[in-house]
Amino acid sequence: MIRRKILFIGLLGSLFQIFLGCVPLTKTILSPGSPEDLTTCTNVFPVGPWESVHKIEAVITGGVSFSLLGVTRGDPNKRRLHSFLLTPEGFILFEGLLGEDGMTIQKAVSPFDSPAFAGGLMEDVKGLFLPPPGKPARWGRTADGTRVCLWEGPDGFETEFWEAKDQDRQILLRDDLGEVIKEVSLKGPFVNGLASYIELRASKPLPYKLKMTLLQISP
Repeated sequence: MIRRKILFIGLLGSLFQIFLGCVPLTKTILSPGSPEDLTTCTNVFPVGPWESVHKIEAVITGGVSFSLLGVTRGDPNKRRLHSFLLTPEGFILFEGLLGEDGMTIQKAVSPFDSPAFAGGLMEDVKGLFLPPPGKPARWGRTADGTRVCLWEGPDGFETEFWEAKDQDRQILLRDDLGEVIKEVSLKGPFVNGLASYIELRASKPLPYKLKMTLLQISP
């Protein structure tokens, strides 16, 4: 009898976990935003044509880590990005273009030549340096005064921009269940809209972490 009760309780616990996994997470409660809050929604992204150089430290599944250089040329008005990955010695491992017509891979050296890697890399670059298209679906402030702007994607995914009073900023990407699958922390000082330090943590489909230090920006 006791064994049956234990099995029954265990079954209830499993069903409860499954149920929780299927319920969307509660949306952030925001107080109504002002016009000023709306104008700051894209402060986290650079403005005008620019070129940046970052030192990138990557940590992938299994704790494997490596260092690269990332060069990005962007034009927010045309929603265009030109991205390079290089060895510390300057050898080009990857070169890709992203524009209104889609993505084009100019060069890719193994293991950076897989379609999944190319698509994921350019999605990360776009998420870091270009604001989501259109106007935020919601914006306002949390109870502690943090500014929040939220864009809804056609696939049910959401992009959130958080700006705390201390000027630290975050970008969150949530899936269609409301779970955070990518989290970006941006630290100042900010130069022409670019953070001096960026840390990206991804949890799905495979976990990885990128630490990016700004070395140079022009113009």
